[in-house]
Amino acid sequence: MALVSGLKWVDEVITDAPYAITEKFLNRLFHEYNIDYVIHGDDPCLLPDGTDAYAAAKKAGRYKQIKRTEGVSSTDIVGTEFNIYIRRNPRVL
Repeated sequence: MALVSGLKWVDEVITDAPYAITEKFLNRLFHEYNIDYVIHGDDPCLLPDGTDAYAAAKKAGRYKQIKRTEGVSSTDIVGTEFNIYIRRNPRVL
């Protein structure tokens, strides 16, 4: 989270955000955090039941899709950071 928090365009990181965005959570985002949009890359994001994870945000007209940058993956970044942490803190495991 520190990596994301340090980005100049990030005002706040919501650590308890659910994977599936419900209308209730959207209302919290809009009213408590005053966000304008939920933004995600153009790669599909499906829930285990096959439904769109961002359906509620899309229905509310508060979803923006951005083009995915080829070769850049948040999963890879998190994995790299985790591996660095483990190398520096071998007793954690």
